[in-house]
Formats: sequence, C-alpha cells, structure tokens
Amino acid sequence: MKKYLSFALVFLLILAWIPAGIGEVEICGKVAEIDKYGNARLDISIEDFNSAGFALGDIVTVTAGGFSGDMPYFNGFYVDRGETMVRAYPGHTCIDVCINYGEFAETAGVSMEDPVTITLKEKAGALTLQEISSLEYSNDRSDDVSDASFANFRPIKEGRLYRSGVPVDNQYGQVACADALIREAGIQTVMNLASTEEEIESSFTDKDFAAPYYKELYLSGQVIMLGLSIHFDSDEFGDGIVKGFTFLADREPPYLVHCIEGKDRIGFAAMVLEMLMGWNESEIVADYMVSYANHYGIEAGTEKYSMIAEKNVKEMMRFVAGLAKGSSLEKIDWKAAAEAYLTAHGMTESALKALEQKLQ
Repeated sequence: MKKYLSFALVFLLILAWIPAGIGEVEICGKVAEIDKYGNARLDISIEDFNSAGFALGDIVTVTAGGFSGDMPYFNGFYVDRGETMVRAYPGHTCIDVCINYGEFAETAGVSMEDPVTITLKEKAGALTLQEISSLEYSNDRSDDVSDASFANFRPIKEGRLYRSGVPVDNQYGQVACADALIREAGIQTVMNLASTEEEIESSFTDKDFAAPYYKELYLSGQVIMLGLSIHFDSDEFGDGIVKGFTFLADREPPYLVHCIEGKDRIGFAAMVLEMLMGWNESEIVADYMVSYANHYGIEAGTEKYSMIAEKNVKEMMRFVAGLAKGSSLEKIDWKAAAEAYLTAHGMTESALKALEQKLQ
C-alpha cells in the first residue's frame, strides 16, 4: 500500500512541476482591424493576452478562419521574410497576427469579425530569438546625439539624394527636426513611399503639425505619395517604386525619399538607388543599418547587427538580383540587377537614364 502511495505522490509532484497550462492556455477573440499592411489586429489587448499566460518568446498555435499554424510571439518582426508571428508591438494596445513582409489577412483569408483562437504550443520555444532580436525604440530627442540621428535623416549622395524618417506625420515627434533638415538641404523633390494624399492632407490640420517646408513642396506638386505596404516582393511594390523613380527622373534634385521610420520601405528604395549609383554590397548594407543605429543603438560587429542585416537588407538584395534565400552576394553586378528589376516593373529606358544622370 505504501508503495502505491509513493507512486501517487511522485505523480502528483510531476504534475505540479509541469509548466502551467501548456496545451491548456488559450484565448479567443475576433479580427477587429486589418491595417494598411495586411496585419490582422485582434480585439485582444496585449495586457489581457499576457495575463492569460502567454509571454514573449512562446510558440503559439493560431486558428483563424480556415487557417491554422504555429508561430512565435514576439514584440517585433524577428522572423524571416514570409514567416508568421503574433506581435505585441511597442506602443500598440492590441496584438496582431502578421507575416513579415507579407499580408496575413489576405494569405490566411480572414476578414473583419472572423474568430481567432490562440493556444500555447511551447513555453519559451523562441525566447532566445526574442532576446537576441529585441529592439527598443525611443521618441525622446535627448536620446540622440543630433537632429539628423533623431529624424533618421542623412545624405545618400550629398547635394543630390537624401533619405529620412517621416518629415510630415508627427506620430513619432520628429517632424520639426526633419522639416528643418530638408529645408537646409534644399530638397526640391520628394518621394513618399508610405502615405496617401488623404493622409498627408489630414496631417496638415493636426494641432501638432510642424512641417511648413514639406507642405510648401506638396502644394507646388513636388511630392509624390505612393501609399505602399512593406511587402517589397510584390508586384504592387515594384510598380510603385517605378512610379516614384519616374517622378524623380522628371524633376530636379536634391531628392528626398522617405517612409515612416525610414527603415524598411525606404531601405529598399534607397538600396535600389545605391545600386544604380554603383555602390557595392558592404556600402549598401552599411547605409541600411545606420537606421538601426539611429533608432535602436545597434552597433556594427554585434550578433544582432549581423542577424538584422542578413534577414532584411541582404534578403532584399537577393530578391532584386533574383537569387535564392541565403545565396552568396559575391560577384553580383548590382547596377545591372537594379536596372533589370526596374525595367521589369515598367520603367522606360529614357526615364532610367535620366534618373541615373541626375544622380551623378
């Protein structure tokens, strides 16, 4: 009898030791919004999600409409291009189900009010990647050494071509710095990858509007709004890039190209322009990663720096060159690759030559 009691006691102790709720932690909600990037925002707050027993770095199973799949729970886009994740983005209230550089709602076939169930699959199954990748963004001017760093503003080619974070929509509090910098640089033509005309004109009436020079350029017809998602491998994105570059080719520099944070969409556009100007791989990667130094303090030579470069800008370069994921980037004629990419999306030879000439 004592023997059976001992076995029972051991069994109970094992049950008590097993992490609470694996296979049992579950939360249900609905799609409350499909944002402009195709992410499915749920009616589940980040606070409620975490209180239910989920934590950053867990692996979860998401069931939404006819879709069911396992994915990590992160606070940033730390998965490879095309992979899924549940995201608790800093500054947001609710969780999103996303595809990195993709549109989850379209891919999964979900729409507003569709039910979503998330179940814990593996506790801390992706915690190492969360810890290595985790980025902390600051909107505090005192955290940056200069206005240019704060606005993520810099020349690609001095006097000809510049890139920046958003210089008109003040959601990050950077507009006053950015607007002063583009005025000082004498910017004449602007390519806005992120905003629509409606969004730009709405920002002009905001109480914290602080971009008089940008507004002046817009009203004089020197700004093109493309309203692109971050899905850089889509035909829509490629066609939008060509539309923007053709607009630049028809007008005079100095040019400014920008999106919101000045990292991804503009990272791709700047990369293609740098290819046209004859930059090599290391120069393109280094310029892309300046944004991560400005926003997150990521230093060259660190594991995090190398991982971000590999997952982001190097994959963009492979896409433009038609290379498979993870392929070597050595001995690639980047200028020829960029020209082929742009002409495939409809850029005329005359517009391409005009742009290249104006960038010299």
